[in-house]
Parts: sequence; C-alpha cells; structure tokens
Amino acid sequence: MEKRYQFSHHKLDVFRMALEVLRDVHDITRRIPRGYRSFADQLLRAAGETVALIGEGANRFTAGQKRQRFSEARGEAGEVAVHIETICAMKLIGEDEADEVLGKCNRVCAMLTRLIQRHS
Repeated sequence: MEKRYQFSHHKLDVFRMALEVLRDVHDITRRIPRGYRSFADQLLRAAGETVALIGEGANRFTAGQKRQRFSEARGEAGEVAVHIETICAMKLIGEDEADEVLGKCNRVCAMLTRLIQRHS
C-alpha cells in the first residue's frame, strides 16, 4: 500500500532502526514476569521515547530544536541499553538476545550522534 503522507522522520534511517528496537523491546517486555514489571515499564518507556523524540526532532524547524530532541533521543537510547543489560544480568533474557538489541541501540546512538553534529 502506498503512503499518502510523508513526514520528515520517514526519511531517517535512525527512525526505522529505533522502531526495530521498540519492536524488540515490546517482545521482550511481554515475557518479563510480574515481579519485574517496573523494569519492563521503564524499558518500554525509554524505547518509545527514543522513537518519539527522533520523530519530534526531525519535524522541528530550527537546528537548535532538532539538536535538542536528537540529544534527548540519544539519552533515551542509552537508557534502553542500560535496562537491557540489567534484565540480562538478572537472567530475564538471554545474552544473545541482549547482544542483538544492544547492537541496534549502539547503531541508533551512532546515527543520532551524527545528526547532533550536523545540527551543531
């Protein structure tokens, strides 16, 4: 199906990668046991905020506004990585699954760093 709309964030590879991380995180958080729901909630919130801030930054007008949102998105992506490492340390997910998500988070952070530099 062809899209009838095109937003600035649709042009960014980092947006698509952050969506991938969000999908992975969603799958992971659905499997986290009840007693650990606060970890799952924080992880899902950080992944969602990463995507939202990338979209917001891409659709802002000034370089300063873009840079601020992309910087915040980078911080949220780093938080996703910390939560993944935490739940892996607690053996709630396997190391292979954690490494896959961490690799994607690393790519998101690298792409955001380039966007931040571009708008500095």
